[in-house]
Amino acid sequence: MDKKTLLQDLISAYTHTHKKSEAFFRRASQFQIRGGSHNLRLFEPFPFYDAHCQGSSVTDIDGNTYVDFWQGHFANILGHNPPFVLEVLRNYYKQGDGLATGFPGVLQSELAEFLLSRLSADKIRFSTSGTLVTMYAVMLAKAKTNRDLVMKVGGGWHGSQPYTLKGISIYEKGFTEVESAGLPSGMDKMILITRFNDEGDLAEKFRTYGERTACLILEPFVGAGGFIFGRKNYIRKARQLCDQYGAVLILDEVVSGFRFHAGALQNLYDVQPDITVLGKAIGGGMPLSAVAGKDEIMSLCGPEAKKEVKVKVEGGTFSAHPASMLAGLTYIKYLTEHEEDIYPRIGHLGERVRREIENIFASHGFNVRCTGDGNSVAKNSSAVGVHFLHDRCERVESPEQVWNPDVCDIELREKIFKLAMLQEGFNVFHGYGSISGAHTGEEIQSSLDAVERIAKKWKES
Repeated sequence: MDKKTLLQDLISAYTHTHKKSEAFFRRASQFQIRGGSHNLRLFEPFPFYDAHCQGSSVTDIDGNTYVDFWQGHFANILGHNPPFVLEVLRNYYKQGDGLATGFPGVLQSELAEFLLSRLSADKIRFSTSGTLVTMYAVMLAKAKTNRDLVMKVGGGWHGSQPYTLKGISIYEKGFTEVESAGLPSGMDKMILITRFNDEGDLAEKFRTYGERTACLILEPFVGAGGFIFGRKNYIRKARQLCDQYGAVLILDEVVSGFRFHAGALQNLYDVQPDITVLGKAIGGGMPLSAVAGKDEIMSLCGPEAKKEVKVKVEGGTFSAHPASMLAGLTYIKYLTEHEEDIYPRIGHLGERVRREIENIFASHGFNVRCTGDGNSVAKNSSAVGVHFLHDRCERVESPEQVWNPDVCDIELREKIFKLAMLQEGFNVFHGYGSISGAHTGEEIQSSLDAVERIAKKWKES
């Protein structure tokens, strides 16, 4: 297979069917960096620009409609713009409310109580993005412990905040590089990298640095690192080591919160972190995030905290925005009330897609493995990652495999297969993405038929 020619052909075909998006991109790029505000959305050669999103699909300004498995960065568990959330917001706006006020309001208290009933936490504070709450979580941990070092997993993504911008997706020398300029000097030495799902490496890092480590920040389900679940023993080992060395355990559940059941993934592991961060799904399509934790830690951001340990977790002007509070409360209550209908169905579809994509590519001679299998913890996993391997192996189990170009063909996954699926009418991310409650069985089968056509074409090329 000539990848260079294949990519050029796909770019040519994409450009031909996206004339308006190309023109819009060129104009937008005069005022914005590459015509947008989030690099993941600005794929090559240029992104399509959406005109309307509803349920499982998105229609762009050229009139092309795609079945969408990106679904708002995986936040839209029920698909785009659920009518029941829109109706609640319409009524709210009609009565003359819904914009920012700068007052506490009563809705956030109700949402706080509901979320805490689904978490292992005492108190919660709201903000507007996952980036902010992971930063706040680390600041709280450093204040609590009076330590400087932050431990994270290679391949773990915790937003564009300075304490974790190392070891994300650049694997030229392993996950050892700081991946942003503009950080304080010495930040490289303040961030420790450990291997996901490797209990031995985690124990070794704590033996060496444990007395100086403020926190371990960890995704129990690694998103950007490849859609991989933490093993139950590994997550529990993390809890045990943090207790042993006096470090704060932060579970980043921005992706996993309410993704696999109506609550946090930590509940399925039966592990209680010191701090939990949430985002994406809890906003019901509106900008909302939260940091929650033990009272003794969360109190450090209160006005009564002593000056030497007080942390400025102020949340921002639009924290606890009334429309976000209402949308989030409406959404997660719906997920909770319909938990037994939603999660088993999308989990079954996820299992089917992972299995059949592997079988399709294998039948055409390609070595492909899918991630997203919830193992013994999350049995209703709707996440699907697709990885094109250079060498045969039974499973993809670590971010080191996902982002190592000697193991996985990253260009084939992130560029070529994406454009090939777009040509077939499907918008995918990291090979496929996530299945929502809005996707139908027919759409899932159509996506598998598209994979079949692509694999057959590639074999013949």
